[in-house]
Order: sequence, then C-alpha cells, then structure tokens
Amino acid sequence: MHTFRESPYTGCVKVLLVQPPVEDFYDTPIRTYPLGLACIAGKIKDVCDVSILDCRTGYKARAPKNDFPELDAFYRDDRRTPFSLFSRYSRYGMSEKEIGDAIEKEGPDVVGISSCFAAYYREAAEIAAIAKRAGPRIITVMGGTHPTLFPGHVLDDVNVDYVVRGEGETPFLELVRSLQSGRGGQSRIGGLSFKRNGKPRVGSIHIEDDIDVIPARHLLPVEKYRIGRKPYTFLLTSRGCPFSCSFCGKPPVPYRRRSLKSIEREVDEIDGMGIRAIDFEDDMLNLDIAFFRNVLEMVKGRGITLSAMNGLYGQTLDIDTLTKMRDAGFSRLNFSLVDTSHAVHAVQRRAYPANFLRILDWLEASDFLVEAHFIIGLPGQSPAEIIDTLVFLMGKRGLPGPSIYYPAPGSPLFDGLCGGPAFSFPYCRSSVMFEANPAFPRKTTFTFMKLLRFINVLKSLIDDTPGASGVHDLSGAPRIQKDPHSGAIFEALLSEKRFIAFDVRENIFVEEIQDRELIAAFFASMQGRTIKGFKTHNRVIMS
Repeated sequence: MHTFRESPYTGCVKVLLVQPPVEDFYDTPIRTYPLGLACIAGKIKDVCDVSILDCRTGYKARAPKNDFPELDAFYRDDRRTPFSLFSRYSRYGMSEKEIGDAIEKEGPDVVGISSCFAAYYREAAEIAAIAKRAGPRIITVMGGTHPTLFPGHVLDDVNVDYVVRGEGETPFLELVRSLQSGRGGQSRIGGLSFKRNGKPRVGSIHIEDDIDVIPARHLLPVEKYRIGRKPYTFLLTSRGCPFSCSFCGKPPVPYRRRSLKSIEREVDEIDGMGIRAIDFEDDMLNLDIAFFRNVLEMVKGRGITLSAMNGLYGQTLDIDTLTKMRDAGFSRLNFSLVDTSHAVHAVQRRAYPANFLRILDWLEASDFLVEAHFIIGLPGQSPAEIIDTLVFLMGKRGLPGPSIYYPAPGSPLFDGLCGGPAFSFPYCRSSVMFEANPAFPRKTTFTFMKLLRFINVLKSLIDDTPGASGVHDLSGAPRIQKDPHSGAIFEALLSEKRFIAFDVRENIFVEEIQDRELIAAFFASMQGRTIKGFKTHNRVIMS
C-alpha cells in the first residue's frame, strides 16, 4: 500500500493531472484543450486538491532526435515552395527538465496522465518516469484511449501504477478516495487496472452512468487557449458513437446524450468566463437533430463563435437546421466526407453521405465556409477514387480537407494490418504515411498531399484574383510574384506537370519526390473543368 508524505491539505490527497507534450512533424495548436482532464478534475475537486499541468499548449517547438529517418527525403527544411508540407520533426511542449521542475514544484501525491493516442504513448510514459524521479512515492495513473485498448502494455512500464480503462471520472474519484482512506479496495473499483505481484490485473472498460459533470475550466488559464484572437474551449454535448466504421479506433463506448440542463449550466459558465469560441468535440454532434437544435438555442445570442472540427454528420442536416446553426454562431462547417465513392463507403462500413451532397448546392450559395474531409490511402481505396474526390471538391466553393490514413489501434482494420508484437505504436500517425494499401506507397501519398496543397493555394488565389479566367492567370497574382521563386514553381506544375522546389542551400531549383503519372492523371481529369474559390464565388477554368 502506498503512503503519502505530509501535505498542507490535512487529510487530502494532492492530485496533478498532466497533458503530455507530443513529438511529430506537425501540431494543431487549436486542438489541444485538455477537456478530458478538466472533466476528471470537475469530478474529484470536492474530495481532493487538484491542479492541471498542460505540457503541450503554448510552448515553442523544439527539434529532438528524428525517430523517422526514412521520412527525411520527404520532409525537408531546406526546400522552399508555396506547396510545402511539414519540414522538421519537433517536440511541441515542455522539455523533460521543465516538466520535472513543474512536478517537483506542485509536490503531488498522485499524477494522472492523459494518453489519448497510441502514436504519442512514449510522451505519456515519459511523464510517468519523470514523476517517479521527482518523488518515488508519487502514484502514477494513466488513462485515455491507448491505456483503455492496451492496459497490459501500459502496466508493463515500471513507472505506471494504475490504468483507468474507458471513461475515467468515477474510477479516478474512487481511486482517490481509496488511497486517501488508506483502506485499499482498489480491486473493487470498476474500470481500474493495476499490478499485483508484478503481474497486470486488467479491469473492465468503464462507462459513466452520469455524463453531466461540468469540467473544471477554472484550473486552466483562459488566455492560453485561443482560436485566432478569441479564447476558446471544447464542449461535449454527448459521448460515444453508434457506428462502427472499419478505420475508426474509438473504444466501445455507447452513444449517450447529456441532459440539456447540464449543458445550459456549462454554457452559462463558459460565457461568464469570457470564453468567446466553442468547439464541439462530440463524435456525433448532430445525430439527434432535435437535441442539437435545443443546444443551438442555448448558445444563440451570446456572441460566441461555434465550430465542430471533429466533423458534422451530414445525413441528418437540413436547411432549417443549417440556418439555425448560422444564427447560433456557426460560420465554418467541417464535414466528414471520407470519399465520394459508394464502393469505399461500403467496404469501410460507413453510410454514403448522400444528404450532404444534396445540400451542398445550398451551402455553396450561403455565407457558410465549408470544408469536406476525406481519407487518402484506405485499404481497398484506389488513387483514381481520390482523384474523383479531388475533381469533385475543386468544382465546389469549399476546401478539401485531406487526412492520410493511419492504422488506428482498436479499429477492425488495425489487427489485420498491424497485429503482432513487433508493431511499433509511433507509426500510428498520419505524418508517417503508413503503407497500408499497396496502391499507396509513400511517394503516391506524398504526391496527393502536394496536390492538395496546390488546390488549397489555388482556391485562395482565386479568391484574391477576381476577373481571372484561366488557371495560368493566377501565376501573376501578387502573392505568387512576391516570392522570387514561387512563380517558376507554380508554372512548372501547370505547364510541366511536376513539382519543383528551391533548394536554399544549393541555391538551385530541384525536383521533389513525386509520382509523375499520378500528377498527369490528375491534370487530365481536371482539363476544361471549373475551379471555384473557397471564400468567394470567383472561378477559373483549368486549361
């Protein structure tokens, strides 16, 4: 049994909840709000002293040792191009020393660690090791998607004492109470896994009966989390998803809605804190359209900007609901398209987005900005199907949002692709361009991503260049001509169907890694077609 050192809070366990840094080729700074930790803090705040340490948000990127040397040829920081992707493997967040100093300063009895993605498990494990170095008697608890799916793997780490599987609020509360009392009983806590005699004892996945807990946002500095200049937060109105898409690695958590009363109470609190932007993080925000409309009414008139970056479910939306969304504070809509192919949707056990495609004309005519997200490199998918999707989206007033397929642990596809002890979890990330489909070697996937960068730059140039008739007219746009090399790079792609970049070390133009046949097929499919802007109704012809 663990014992606690003397605490300034008599009879009270001191808990520190930690969001680890991440190491990757990119980060999305507006997607880092630690809502899960805030929910746990909201559950336990009345029985212990709790604080949150966000080691990820608001820190300058650093360059650690690159764990993926095979990607050096693709991601380079010596090449300049308007169609650039990632350039350097970086650590986004605090250094090990900074984390150690912060933990020592807090002096916690318990450190709870969020481990949401298998790709970043190493960074979560690093927190556990740092905590044990800071105080060997510190109890470490890890929760999130990765520990839920692989509790044995996590408990093999000597620095991890407990694992919470599933939704963590109640298991964490009961663990704190049991530790605080000193009477043990951890084996009776649902959702809790631990080691006994050096061997993992794995508990069941916990599903919360009460999901109306209000996150403890007061433990997080409002000014640290911003979308543009606006302080933002995440908000959940429901949990879980009723679908079982083959590429998704969500733990088996059922779909449940929160009470409208609790949501309204939380929105009131958000408004009172001066937070002016809400990103709904529901897996299925608008599945129940009547419920969703009630939520919209709660937010309407408060001057809060709304978004749903996880993606909207297009099948339930209608024009009346979309109008209510605009009135409530939505201006930009993210849709989960996956692909325009019926065959791909059938293979992936995903409903075809027929309704979204039906309302797209209305969306184009509205003042909404629309982004349609799709996946590149799914098993069973073909490059021709991706080209069809690109051609379709280029002809719409909207922005294509690509996601590179990666094997998501817990998904039906994962075991078939990556099953076995030799698989390395760090490869479960999109930037690796994992070759799950023989039709998508890294060169092909990389080329598609470069084409997507070209498309998005092109749509932006169309917005900025009213009166342009053909795509070649855009090479003279001020933004292109501002850089001494961009014009040549732009024309090389349009005229020669190849990607070049300027090598700043050698001071010469060089050809990038690319699939020339794929580029030729893409331009052949676009020949004579109309390309629309993103924010305007401007258009040009591909010639």
